[in-house]
Amino acid sequence: MRLLITGGLGLLGKEIARVFDRSTGIRTTDVEEWDVTDPAACRREVDGFRPDVVIHCAAYTAVDRAESDVALANRLNVEGTRNVARACRERGALMVTFGTDYIFDGTSSRPYREEDAANPLSVYGKTKWAAEEALREVGGDHLLVRTQWMFGPAGKNFIRTILEKARRGETLRVASDQVGCPTFSGDLADAVRNLLGARARGTVHFSSEGETSWFDLARYVLDRCGLPAALLSPARTRDLPYPAPRPAYGVLSKEKYRLITGISPRPWEEAVAEYLERIAPERGMR
Repeated sequence: MRLLITGGLGLLGKEIARVFDRSTGIRTTDVEEWDVTDPAACRREVDGFRPDVVIHCAAYTAVDRAESDVALANRLNVEGTRNVARACRERGALMVTFGTDYIFDGTSSRPYREEDAANPLSVYGKTKWAAEEALREVGGDHLLVRTQWMFGPAGKNFIRTILEKARRGETLRVASDQVGCPTFSGDLADAVRNLLGARARGTVHFSSEGETSWFDLARYVLDRCGLPAALLSPARTRDLPYPAPRPAYGVLSKEKYRLITGISPRPWEEAVAEYLERIAPERGMR
């Protein structure tokens, strides 16, 4: 299998490259090699490498900054996705890309299924939903994996931020009224491999199993690392300085993923514990 990756230096892109490093041919790109907002560059990359699969990880993910940076968020998320999808369709390559729980409004009383109606609250969520619509409008062969609350070794994330602030002795006010499920980037990369092995197409949800709030996640991390929980206090989202509105409930149903692959995601606690072990040496946590 010849595999071409966009956003290869990001949180997910590095894990995708690691999981697929035994492929027959693999090319990892980032913005320096491939500007996905340039249609000609997309055609040039896909025509030149002739991949069987393009895994499109490049995206604008700064949720709060997107509120005042609408044009760039649209250009990267919507136009970038459309450009890559067109190049894949023209070449006959499968396009794999990623969505978010932020396309939902958070009013559900049970985990969101793939077919549930979208109603994004933020600019970021709106651009990601528009990217999904662009992908479907182009009409090529595709797999869209929606996920949420991602963390991993290759970049900034909520868990790393909590640890850094706790070690500096900073007081931590964390939202206790947003519920979702953390997703380890390595697990998501494995899920993509499993879905491709099962020849999945269309939209599939994937995250770890279970649910938690940001506050309870922070408390779990501090406890695992032996850091004082006294630094931590719960807060309502509306009392925190976040420009972008967020869904109060965003848990994703993994039933379709289980049916397709025969595999159940592991509990979020187990995934977080593994991540903390992996970053322990670099953070002096032992």
